[in-house]
Amino acid sequence: MIELERAMEMADALGTGRRRARKRRKGHPSCQDCFFHCQMLCALDLDEPCSTFRPNSSDGLIPPRQPALLPRQTPAGAASAG
Repeated sequence: MIELERAMEMADALGTGRRRARKRRKGHPSCQDCFFHCQMLCALDLDEPCSTFRPNSSDGLIPPRQPALLPRQTPAGAASAG
């Protein structure tokens, strides 16, 4: 626990400490909700979440959901040519 406090003091001294919590709109994620911000792995100081935003959860880092792969539709004439 002492190491964490020391790390927080060092981060504050360098100016990379946790950003002030801003009032956020309901239903919209903020940097404070991001896994990287909560684990002090984020070096960005933005007003809104960046493209690498991942929700912080008790399960750790969860990869984003991938879109389903759909088979291509072949044109009707292309199937009989050959």
